[in-house]
Amino acid sequence: MRRYKNKALAFALTLAVLSLSCTGCDWIRASLGKPTSADLTVLRMAREAREQAVRDSIAAAKAEQARIEAEQAAAAAAAAAVPKRYYAVAGAFREDEGARIFEEKLRENGFQVRTFNFRNGLKVVCVEGSDTLEVVRRDMAAIKKLGIAPTDPWIYNTNQKLHKQI
Repeated sequence: MRRYKNKALAFALTLAVLSLSCTGCDWIRASLGKPTSADLTVLRMAREAREQAVRDSIAAAKAEQARIEAEQAAAAAAAAAVPKRYYAVAGAFREDEGARIFEEKLRENGFQVRTFNFRNGLKVVCVEGSDTLEVVRRDMAAIKKLGIAPTDPWIYNTNQKLHKQI
C-alpha cells in the first residue's frame, strides 16, 4: 500500500508541477501582487497605442505644416501675380544679367523689387509698387537719394499694359 501511496504522491506532484508550469507563473505573480501575463499584455497594448498616437500626431503636424506652407506660397504667388497700379521704375535693361545685378543692388538697399518684361523686350526693374502715387513718389525719392539707378526713376502705371501678362 505504501508503494501505492508513493505512486499517487508522485503522480500528484507531477500533476502539480505540470499545472504550475502552465499557469503557475501567473498564479505566483498574482499571489505576490504582481501583474499577470494578461495584465502585461494590456499594458503592452496601451503602450503601443500611446506610441502610435504620438506617431499619428507628428504625421498630422507635418501635414498641417505642409498645408500652411502651400497656402502661404499660393498667397504669395497670387499677390505677386496681381500687380499694383503704380511702380517706381529704377532701371530698364535689354539683358537679363544687367537686370538681375541691379535687382540685387536694390534688395541690398532694403527695397522689394519687381521686374516686368515689357513687350518691347526691356526688363524693367521696379521698386515694389502701390495703388497710390504718394507711396511711389517716396520710393522714387529714395532711389534718387541712393544714386545707384542708371537713369532717373519714373512712374509706370500698369493700366498702360506695356508689360507682358504675368
